[in-house]
Amino acid sequence: MSFDYNKNKHAHSGDSFWTSYSDLFLGLSTIFLLLYVTASLRTGTDAIKSQVDNQKLTMKVEELQSQLKMYEQVKSDYMEKADKSEQQEYQELMDKLTLLTEEAKSEKERLAREALENENKALALNKYQQMVRNIINANKLAKSKIVARNDLISEQDVTIEGQKRNISSLEAEVDQKREQIRENEAQIAAAKESLEQQKKALLQAYKHNKMTKAQFEARQKQMQRESEERIKSLQATNSEYSSQLNQLSSELKGTQQALAQKDKEAEQLRGEAEGLKGRMEDLKAGFERDRARERAAFEAEIRKGQMDAAERARREGEFKAAAERKEKELQGKLAGLSGQLKATESALAKAKEELDARREVAREIRKGFQAAGIKADVDMQTGEVVLDFGDHYFDSDSANLKPEMKSIIEKAMPVYSKSLFGNAKIADKISAVEIIGFASPTYRGRYVDPRSNSPEDKAALKYNMDLSYRRANSIFSYIVEDKNREFTHQRDLMPLMKVSGRSFLEVMKVQSRQPASANEFCKVNDCKKAQKVIVRFSMDGKK
Repeated sequence: MSFDYNKNKHAHSGDSFWTSYSDLFLGLSTIFLLLYVTASLRTGTDAIKSQVDNQKLTMKVEELQSQLKMYEQVKSDYMEKADKSEQQEYQELMDKLTLLTEEAKSEKERLAREALENENKALALNKYQQMVRNIINANKLAKSKIVARNDLISEQDVTIEGQKRNISSLEAEVDQKREQIRENEAQIAAAKESLEQQKKALLQAYKHNKMTKAQFEARQKQMQRESEERIKSLQATNSEYSSQLNQLSSELKGTQQALAQKDKEAEQLRGEAEGLKGRMEDLKAGFERDRARERAAFEAEIRKGQMDAAERARREGEFKAAAERKEKELQGKLAGLSGQLKATESALAKAKEELDARREVAREIRKGFQAAGIKADVDMQTGEVVLDFGDHYFDSDSANLKPEMKSIIEKAMPVYSKSLFGNAKIADKISAVEIIGFASPTYRGRYVDPRSNSPEDKAALKYNMDLSYRRANSIFSYIVEDKNREFTHQRDLMPLMKVSGRSFLEVMKVQSRQPASANEFCKVNDCKKAQKVIVRFSMDGKK
């Protein structure tokens, strides 16, 4: 039994087609998988290599640091064992190195200044060039303005000539109208004279009975009527001529004013043209002077820069070798100084922050006191508050609060506590609030010198110290009494409060030296103000 190829070749042709494509896709996927595996291996290898390199570099850095420490230890041990001459020589060498470092620094600063000067010169040269362009443009603009003004002057001259001709024509017309008015007035006078003559002739005829009375009256009325009509006609003509004359006079006056204005404008334009010409000449002359001066200064600076460059090269050659030998030690010192600088800057920033906070609190206290009508001296730098009780301070040898003092305390403390604890950023920094009492330098009717060490004055100091403390404690006790009304932030204020007395150790300047009695002292000095009370806050435990 044999296989018939021709019979079966068409039966599997479709399946063989898809089988070949599936083999192709399998081969391509295998290739891409191999490429992905290769890329992943390469990436992992590179990462491992980078880690190894980083570890090597870290080990080298640690080795170098240990070498530096060992070098410093060896140097310290050697310097401890070295004699004075070697130590002195080492110190001289370090001084020279410091000197070289300072000189190198000054040289660097000088070169930086020269570079800045050269840069400024380049900027100045650019500005100079721009100034030249501006002058040229200004000259062109001035020339164009002069040409435009010359054209305008020519137009004004033509207008003036036309107005002059118009004025001449108007003046001739005015003269003609005036002549016609004179002729009409003469005709009116002649008509009146003729009427009078006719009246006389008519009256003469009437007298000689040449006409009757009725004829006479009719003739007289007719003559009167004709005469009035003629006079009215002439008067109307005169009125018309007068109106025309007034109109012409007004036009003539307006034209003359316009002519004067045009003459003024023309003269102004001529003056501006002359001014522009003079300005152009001044600009040209100033431009030449500035150009010569700037060029001379620029060339001198260039020559000076060349000489400084030669000196710079010589000095750099002298210091380069020594600077390179001691670079590591210098870097170590600079690192130490940098650390100190950072610490100092940190402390300075903290102090500045505290000062700004104190100023902010002081502003809030003063603002609140002013709004509440409370008189007090507020130090805007420290925030210290000196309460002003007016004429109602403590009585002599007394620590009892007066009603007026209690009223002021009731108003002041809520404002003060709100200023301290109302701002969350500042409230956390408040560490204490101290009430400090004072006393005047008097005792048993006499003045006490605060600087005296005599037993009597020491007894006065002790007494006034206790008195000033009791006064401060009176204010504290009144603030914390339960019967008084509570205020905002009172609970925040209470745990931080403390009381102290300063006696008369901090008083105002005495106006008279060694007064004999307390009355004499208090006449010249304000003893009530010496019994002041200060409210002082502290931040972070530092006053």
